[in-house]
Amino acid sequence: MTLPSAIEPPVTRSKIRQMWSRMTKVARLDGATFLELRNDSKATGQATAVLALTSLSYGVGLALFNANSNGNFSLYGIVVGIFATMLLSMIALLIWSMTSFLVGTKLFKGATSFLGLLRPLFFSSSPGLLLVFISIPVELASRAIAAVVLGWMLIAEVFAIKNAMGFTMQRSMLTFIVGFFILLLIATTFGGI
Repeated sequence: MTLPSAIEPPVTRSKIRQMWSRMTKVARLDGATFLELRNDSKATGQATAVLALTSLSYGVGLALFNANSNGNFSLYGIVVGIFATMLLSMIALLIWSMTSFLVGTKLFKGATSFLGLLRPLFFSSSPGLLLVFISIPVELASRAIAAVVLGWMLIAEVFAIKNAMGFTMQRSMLTFIVGFFILLLIATTFGGI
């Protein structure tokens, strides 16, 4: 019995190895891997798993960092912090993906589908696995790790936009910057930042 093409087969060791390989290649900014992800409609599940893993890593790191900073090691507080951070970071990257798609396709005439951009953008969060290390109880080290990893992720996102949309580096950076300012404007207007 074969599964319909819209349903992905169950997780296998080879798929996990493939996902890990793609994560490391994207972290190394390998353009061919971004293109492969854009074109592989069956990689949506892997991309979502990468987003969940990096969001979980960030949630664990931030919750433990906050517990360390506050001296409050409540298990309930840590668990709630992990899942709240995980959920919020997943929603944030989904909103960022939508904004990048709209700016890239409508303003700069990029050629890709929403999922064709979503997969490389979700994989571009791969360096975020290292965010678990922001839980190190040395504040300077935690902040340095966070800055390096977030910078790495932002650079990977620019490469994801470049390769998924077929842009030059300048157009992909403009897409990133315009999208960022749109979200900043929305956040300051409605969020009271």
